[in-house]
Amino acid sequence: MIRGMERKRRIPYGVINWAEVVRECHFVDNTAYIRALEPIKTPVFLRPKRFGKSVVCSMLAHYYDVALKDRFDELFGKTDIGRAPTPLRNSFLVLSFDFSTIQVGTLAEIERNFMLHVRGRVERFAAQYARLADWSGVLKMENPAAMIDSIRDIVQENRLPPLYVIIDEYDNFTNELVVSNRDAEYNAVCGHDSAGDATRESFFKTFFKSFKAGLADGTVGRTYFTGVLPITLDDLSSGFNVGTIVSLNPELLNLVGFTQEQVVRYVDEIYQERGYDRFNREAVLADLKAFYDGYHFVPGAEPLYNSTICNWYLFNFVSHKGKQPPDIIDSNVRTDIAWFRRLAQTTPIALEKLRAYIERGEGEKVNLATLSAKFGRAKFFSEEFFPYALYYLGLLTFETPFRLNIPNLTIKNMFVDYYDELSKFTNVNEARSAFSDAAESLALGNGAWRGLFEAYWRHYVKARIPAQAFDKMNENFFRTTFTSRCLDVLPMFYSFETEYNSSEGRCDFLAIPKPGVGKPAQLVEFKYFTSAAAAKGKVLGRAEPDAETVRQALDYRAALVRRPDWTAPVAAAVVEVCGGDGYNWFDLPE
Repeated sequence: MIRGMERKRRIPYGVINWAEVVRECHFVDNTAYIRALEPIKTPVFLRPKRFGKSVVCSMLAHYYDVALKDRFDELFGKTDIGRAPTPLRNSFLVLSFDFSTIQVGTLAEIERNFMLHVRGRVERFAAQYARLADWSGVLKMENPAAMIDSIRDIVQENRLPPLYVIIDEYDNFTNELVVSNRDAEYNAVCGHDSAGDATRESFFKTFFKSFKAGLADGTVGRTYFTGVLPITLDDLSSGFNVGTIVSLNPELLNLVGFTQEQVVRYVDEIYQERGYDRFNREAVLADLKAFYDGYHFVPGAEPLYNSTICNWYLFNFVSHKGKQPPDIIDSNVRTDIAWFRRLAQTTPIALEKLRAYIERGEGEKVNLATLSAKFGRAKFFSEEFFPYALYYLGLLTFETPFRLNIPNLTIKNMFVDYYDELSKFTNVNEARSAFSDAAESLALGNGAWRGLFEAYWRHYVKARIPAQAFDKMNENFFRTTFTSRCLDVLPMFYSFETEYNSSEGRCDFLAIPKPGVGKPAQLVEFKYFTSAAAAKGKVLGRAEPDAETVRQALDYRAALVRRPDWTAPVAAAVVEVCGGDGYNWFDLPE
């Protein structure tokens, strides 16, 4: 449930501190998941970047901190967990770290930066609990592990509450080493020799060993780590082999992210609190669903929205006084293409896999047991593990119990960018400029969708796709790449969907005018023929389109206009693509 004060609240984009969220912002109440976490002493929760993990870290820190016991009602009184707290609330000394702030340089610089971060957090810890003990000796220690050992000694000697250790983005800087091909430094940080065998100690490994020892002697009561990948945890081996990865635990799947019900309630509260005209409510919800929903982290689970990007969209929605924002995709949430480049360099099949996703819409067969197993860096870059790597990066999620696929339009757009780069296409800016001119004509009322598709065909398809690629394609390539180009230039005027679900099935492409634009929607159904099939059937240049494709398009349009919330007229078209030889565009009668 969304909780907060009666006055107008902020959208918590970029807000991580739990006290600030509760005091000033809209928020989705996921505090009930504390009950499922509490019995697990060492949970490790993995999700893609910018999925809301840091807010959970702050929530747990505020909930378990013994120093905040007197503020419990203020911080949790209106939440689910506040109405029925667990036995361990406010019963720990909380020691928090955020490894995303550690800068990567030389190995010596990494160790120094790590030491500075740990020292800063320990100083904060000492100030927080100054009344409980004298912590001055801790800061005299010469390395991070010694600092933790010193804290544990003081906890034990003074019979203080045990530590609750929280590490946000535990693998951030080690992942940077991996993605930049710095395997020697990665091995050194994790305590491996040049062959990758765990034969030595390191500042990072001994740091985690101290927490493992604390769990054994009771000075550490609980730990909670977040990250993106399990590889560093596995490669630390004996450093912290007691961590329990809970990312696939059915009771914790929704710990981060938003459900459909939560998004609808969230949006409705914004409209109500700010007094916005609800004329565009359905369009806003459609934007959020098309671009940010669809993450199935286990087969059959309820799909989740990326909460951070939802907040980004709604922050801009409020900034535009209740109008749909002109930008749909937050550039900050794009998974660094360096990951895909690194995978492509190590895995020869990467480009072929990418072509399968974009050109044919194929997913990946996977085994849930393999996904659940621990694995290190070497396995992460093995050929057979390629789809699992993309799963952890948030690029693929479960489509069926046995297959992964792309979750939403944001990720599809990113995949098209990867496809363009890894395919070494040239003149990208020139192609986009020509497409922008055609989009401008369409937006200003002087052009038509037919002309926009012609610009796409001429400057993207014909200029950049090798002839041999067309025989392996289907309509997925054209609807996906055409949509991606439209997203680049028309987000102020239209929202877009591919494979839009209607009562009659899935239509290939739908451009929905934003409220106030005053233009019809455009529905396009694609039909693909190989060059040989097109020549045999004399398809290219014919006067009449394929009858079955026309029937589908008209059925989809009829289903769309029957929707009770639908108000715009809908233009429909059929595009018949004939390999790389050309296409037929047919505007269908109203």
